[in-house]
Amino acid sequence: MYTYHNRVSYSRIDKDGLLGVSNVVDAMQDCCLFHSEDVGHSALDLLKKNRAWLVSSWHIVFKRRPKMGERFAVHTWPYQFRSIFGSRNFLMETDEHEVLAYADSQWFYFNSLTGQPAPVDREEKDAYPTEPAYEMEYKPRKVSCPSDLTLVQKVDVCQNYLDTNNHVNNGQYIRLAVNVLPPNYEVGELRAEFRRAAKMGDTMHIHTARTADHYYAVFTDAAGTPYFLSEFAECK
Repeated sequence: MYTYHNRVSYSRIDKDGLLGVSNVVDAMQDCCLFHSEDVGHSALDLLKKNRAWLVSSWHIVFKRRPKMGERFAVHTWPYQFRSIFGSRNFLMETDEHEVLAYADSQWFYFNSLTGQPAPVDREEKDAYPTEPAYEMEYKPRKVSCPSDLTLVQKVDVCQNYLDTNNHVNNGQYIRLAVNVLPPNYEVGELRAEFRRAAKMGDTMHIHTARTADHYYAVFTDAAGTPYFLSEFAECK
């Protein structure tokens, strides 16, 4: 298990003084990348050999979002490698070990020269010893959305949405999805599926739908081909 400690800063809180939903995801992603840095397999080092880990899906359960100034820890560990895929858990908790959020995530190994997934090499697997999976409900990686979606916004991909892979970073999709939630919608659970990487110059068409139990935000191109699908559930 890898751990890093953090504190809620003013630049990451919402109007209620709580760590933003997308900032929780950012904190988990940061923990994963710090883990890679500290075992000598940083994202920038992987780029030198034309490889990258790209996220395929998130499933996050929010118990309580920490407030301004509150200290918290994020833990992460991989629990499985299979062919091109790696599976990784996250746990966010207070210094007193109160669970704030926990997550399952699926990643795939990517060859940037071919633009295709690649089998995870032995050196990469050996850098991350697996541990038992976190005790949680494991839902399907794919998000099934209603067909009656409503277009609510168009967003042009600009430079500040991109990461070192020259794709829209996964946290940016979630930040934009949270922006189209109804006012005062308190997220209790999030499932996100990443279908296709949006790049500089693309226009993302953001569609929404609501059912009795969930709210959906789906990003597509002009032809309706998905980039990103997300499903939100309110706190119970």
